[in-house]
Amino acid sequence: MKETLYTIGEVSKLVNISIKALRYYDKINLFKPAYVDPDTNYRYYKDSQIHLLDLIKSLKYIGTPLEDMKKVQGLERDEFYAFLTEQENIVKDKIDSLTEIEKIIANAKRGIQRQKQYPQFGEVFFSYEEEIQIIQTKADGIDPKNILNASYSKLKKFAASTEGFRNNGYGAIYPYKSYKHVNEVSYQYLFTPVLTKKQTTLLLPDTEVSKIPEGNYICITYKSLTPNDYFTNLQKLITYIEYHKITVSSDIYESLIHNNYSPHQKEEFIIEMRVLIKDDSQNNLDQ
Repeated sequence: MKETLYTIGEVSKLVNISIKALRYYDKINLFKPAYVDPDTNYRYYKDSQIHLLDLIKSLKYIGTPLEDMKKVQGLERDEFYAFLTEQENIVKDKIDSLTEIEKIIANAKRGIQRQKQYPQFGEVFFSYEEEIQIIQTKADGIDPKNILNASYSKLKKFAASTEGFRNNGYGAIYPYKSYKHVNEVSYQYLFTPVLTKKQTTLLLPDTEVSKIPEGNYICITYKSLTPNDYFTNLQKLITYIEYHKITVSSDIYESLIHNNYSPHQKEEFIIEMRVLIKDDSQNNLDQ
C-alpha cells in the first residue's frame, strides 16, 4: 500500500509547526523529509514519519535544547526513562526557584505596604512583627555616624552575590539601655534579611544566620541621617519606654530602608528603630 505524501505546508498545518522550523529541522538533520523533488526542491513527508514530530514537540515543550533532541531520538527505552527522570528533576528545581521568587516578590510588597502604614515620622508606635531570618556579622566598632559608608561593605558584597529585592535594606543591632550621647552608641552586629535559601549556603567568613524574633515591638521611624536627628529619635523611643514602664526583652533592632531608587532623585533613607516588648507591657499600657 502506497503511503500518502504531504508537502511541507500540509505538515506545518497538520502538526502546528512553522514551515521555517521544519526547514531548520531538515538542515540540522533532526527531522528530514522522506523525499525531495530534484527538479522543484520541494520537500515531502510520509504518514509513517509524522509521529516523530510528537517527540520533538514534547521535548521542545519541556525545554530540551535542539542539539540534545537528536541524542534523545536514539535512546533505548531504559535510557529514555532515565532522561525523563532527569528532566523531571530539572522541572522541580525550576518550580522551587519560581516559588522562591514568588516569596521574594511578596516580601517586597509587604515591606512597601508596611512603609505606607507608618504613622508620622518621629512618633512612637506599636507593631506586631513576624520572625525575620537574618544574616549578621560583627560590627567591629561601627556606630551611627558612619552608617552609610564602608561599615556595610561586607553585607553589601554578600547581598550583591545573591538575588532578591532588598527593600528592607540593611540593619544594625545594639543593646537597649539609656544613652546620654550619640557617641555612646556602638553597633554589635550588622545584618541583612535572608531572602532566599541560597543565601544561607553562601555565607561569607565571619557571617552567621540569626533571627529577629516574632512579637510585639515598640518602634519609631524617621528620615534624616544626621547624628543629631538620630539621637533625638533614639531618645524619644527610650524616654517613652521608661515613662510608661514598658518591659523590653531584646536589643534595639535598627533598619536602614531605601525610600527611592530613582537616579534622578536625591538618595533618601528611612531609619526604623524597634525593640521587642513583653506581651503584658502593652496590655498594661492599654488599661
